[in-house]
Amino acid sequence: MKFLLLFFIFMVLLWQWRHAREQKVSQVKRKNAPAAGVVNMVPCAHCGMHLPANEAVQGTKGLYCSAAHRQAREP
Repeated sequence: MKFLLLFFIFMVLLWQWRHAREQKVSQVKRKNAPAAGVVNMVPCAHCGMHLPANEAVQGTKGLYCSAAHRQAREP
């Protein structure tokens, strides 16, 4: 009975130690994570390449990755 009690105490201490270690690791990962926001990606109507929406060139038939692709698709 004494060994069972010691084993139980050991398992509780081991669980607490692992739980504390996992919390510390997750805090470090959250701290080191990049703070950049999510960027909406759109495909080019000519070649299909995806690029950030704020860098896309607006045309009458869609969004393009460059002015050359817009001119090629929209004469």
